[in-house]
Amino acid sequence: MKQELKVWTGALALSAVLGLGSSYTAQAGPFDGVLGKVVKVGGIGFLVKQFGPEINKVINTLLQQKGVRYEGKTKVVPTFALGNGAYVGGAQVQGDPDPVDQVKYVATVEIPVGSFRGKAYFPVESLIKGNSITKPVKGTGVTAIVDFKI
Repeated sequence: MKQELKVWTGALALSAVLGLGSSYTAQAGPFDGVLGKVVKVGGIGFLVKQFGPEINKVINTLLQQKGVRYEGKTKVVPTFALGNGAYVGGAQVQGDPDPVDQVKYVATVEIPVGSFRGKAYFPVESLIKGNSITKPVKGTGVTAIVDFKI
């Protein structure tokens, strides 16, 4: 019962954040300023960290393929993307259990070239270590992305 309440509370909170932040009207909403964007990033990041295992189960259920057997591990971590806009959300990473346990975030870099664009996903231990983004965690890959434009 407690677990179900947590899931519903998280889903309701995420819906509220997304509903308030996705207005298509010309009027400025409460989450359109700098402070609002910080609240969006922090709120979505918190929800992904808090409900990562539940999100992971949903993604695994949706991506389930008949007859495919995988011996590794998956988990959902927060993701941040820069390029043609800024995005925040969650990313599912997979690999052997030890490297997957090291991953804390997925950094995304988008490179637009005319009408073509490329994206690179980097599962990392932390976003900032010293003055630069840390190196990707070897033996891991990104299998799913759920993100929202800031």
